[in-house]
Amino acid sequence: MQRTRRAALGLFGSVAIGALSGCLAPGGNGGSDGGAETRTHPSPGTDPDTEADDGGTETPTDDREPETATDDGEPETPTDETPTDALDRLPDGLDRVETPPYEVEAVECNIDDSGEGDRDPLYLCANMPAEPSLSFEQESTRGTLFAGEGLARAPDDDGDQLYATLLTEAEDIERFENDSSDAYSLAADTDFGSHAVLVVQTGWGSGSIVPHLKRIEETADGIHAFGCYTQPCVYTSDFTARSTVVRFKLPDALDSGVVSLTVDPSTRYNLTTGEGVVTIDQSG
Repeated sequence: MQRTRRAALGLFGSVAIGALSGCLAPGGNGGSDGGAETRTHPSPGTDPDTEADDGGTETPTDDREPETATDDGEPETPTDETPTDALDRLPDGLDRVETPPYEVEAVECNIDDSGEGDRDPLYLCANMPAEPSLSFEQESTRGTLFAGEGLARAPDDDGDQLYATLLTEAEDIERFENDSSDAYSLAADTDFGSHAVLVVQTGWGSGSIVPHLKRIEETADGIHAFGCYTQPCVYTSDFTARSTVVRFKLPDALDSGVVSLTVDPSTRYNLTTGEGVVTIDQSG
């Protein structure tokens, strides 16, 4: 069976958006700590200098590569656009941005006297089919996980960012930079003879809004994972990337992966594990 190892460098920008089976509470751990609780949902265009717990501001680090010289001696700045052939990587019948193929009922938050809301944070996944699915476990964390790949925010960008990659052998754990979270432990404890790992990252916004998977279908050459963003009524006011690590039972073949995430009642994003960072422009 061919194993896929992707070490794509994320050089694209983003801004706040919102994020995955079984049994995760929104928020996660590790990475960047959360700030004060807020009762309104973050929206695209949120100022990255969000107030932190200490009253200061948190500004995500721009980890893009330095400019490199072209043949004529002029500096070359990394592009913020998704490669032109990126959409060709999506399976037939899928668009980058589309309407969820199942009914999603919008649920408003009712905040009680204690300051808590009664909305299910996973209401975007409520009517999503749960079967057929490979068995899997998942953990989420604030911030990014990898050294030199995944999301890297550029200050002037205003799009939603997504990144997904497969880990198929023990050596892939060396790609992790953050080894202090439950998400890392889930990946590091994987028996790669019987399981593999899918890592999904989204950016940027509250660490309480994470990608959450509901099912993983086996395909002819890999997997197709389906999930949604958690939507809690009360969320932390940090400004960060969000990462979810999913350990799943190996299918017969694992040469590729597709991830479909419902991000609001009328919108689903699709991406693949082989295309690097995807930036979705929200300005239109």
